[in-house]
Amino acid sequence: MKSRILVVEDMQQNFESLRQLLEPEGVAVVHALNGKAALYSLEQEKPDLVILDIVLSDIDGFEVCKQIRQDERTANLPVLFFSSRGDVNNRILGLESGASDFLDKGCDKRELLLRVKNLLAYKQTLDTLERLSLQDSLTRIYNRRYFQSRLRDEFMRSKRYLHNLCCLMIDVDYFKEINDTYGHPVGDAVLKKIVLIFRQNTRACDILCRYGGDEFAIILPETNSRGAYITAERLRSIVEKTDLGAPKRSFFLSLSCGISSLQEGGAFGVDELVTQADVALYQAKQAGRNKTSFYGKDITERSSDRGNDFK
Repeated sequence: MKSRILVVEDMQQNFESLRQLLEPEGVAVVHALNGKAALYSLEQEKPDLVILDIVLSDIDGFEVCKQIRQDERTANLPVLFFSSRGDVNNRILGLESGASDFLDKGCDKRELLLRVKNLLAYKQTLDTLERLSLQDSLTRIYNRRYFQSRLRDEFMRSKRYLHNLCCLMIDVDYFKEINDTYGHPVGDAVLKKIVLIFRQNTRACDILCRYGGDEFAIILPETNSRGAYITAERLRSIVEKTDLGAPKRSFFLSLSCGISSLQEGGAFGVDELVTQADVALYQAKQAGRNKTSFYGKDITERSSDRGNDFK
């Protein structure tokens, strides 16, 4: 995918010159005419680099850069000041406001391209490190850190627009017996098979996370209670019928599932949504495992009687 560069420049001719220089390098170039438009474009365009002039028609480039740095979503976004006001004082002000680099508009084009290339490479490295920090190394789905951050975002969005949101906590029943009996490599392979089932039987918009050990969390945006229950039961039913062993080593496991729900902008906080899903999971396990429980409700549908090979 092409890198995206947001050019904040109030002179159309200057923007066109930059676009003609940068696009042959294989990047997508988008334009913002002023500071407010630039801040709006950050959310819409999600650029990999901002090239920013100092003099703009509304707020100046220094203030734009400060606001970019103050927003946790763009705090690490590279910003290159590109201005005709390249005196020492403005360079210092630019760097103090959080700029990654500063170039005068009279610079050699080769230098500009090299600085841009270096900043884009830096952004790519940051993105890779960020992705690895949010990914579970074994299953390659998101980890607990990402779950907590993403759930907070989805929670606020759901409250703002009065949309439904459900949180699903899942525990693999008696998983410890697999590790104790067959060893951790087999246990790791089992978790990977379960995650594959999750991937194949959830929507693209559902957020799969490994919460820790053999416990998983799934964020279900735009999903009401019934939809969440159907999803949980689908996963539970498929897992219990799937041989999770290797050749000549056949065994079956089951899932316990707990669900909590934010219905049409409910009044509690995001931490309570997680706590409620945990309570529901505990209820499912207390009821005999291999069941789905919804917070605040009895288990109204009987789960399969098929149990685990381990008791």
